[in-house]
Amino acid sequence: MVVVATPAAAASCTATALETVIIRSTTSTGGTALAQLNKGQTASASCTMYYGSAEYEKCDIVSKRWVKVTRSGVTGYVVGTCVTIKQS
Repeated sequence: MVVVATPAAAASCTATALETVIIRSTTSTGGTALAQLNKGQTASASCTMYYGSAEYEKCDIVSKRWVKVTRSGVTGYVVGTCVTIKQS
């Protein structure tokens, strides 16, 4: 996993799901499914982008970008192409 710090890395962010996504244990579609973030739901998010080693295609976009989120006490990673990130 590659971590790329953004200028807002120290700030807190909120992720909103554009489609239902799975919160996974790692930055991989093969990571253990920990929970689900339904379309329209929000979660606390890291303002830092994470990049997995393999590409995936979700929400009609091919990417390696992941977002670290926490929802209902569960922390993991969601595909970055299916969420919007807003600095809190």
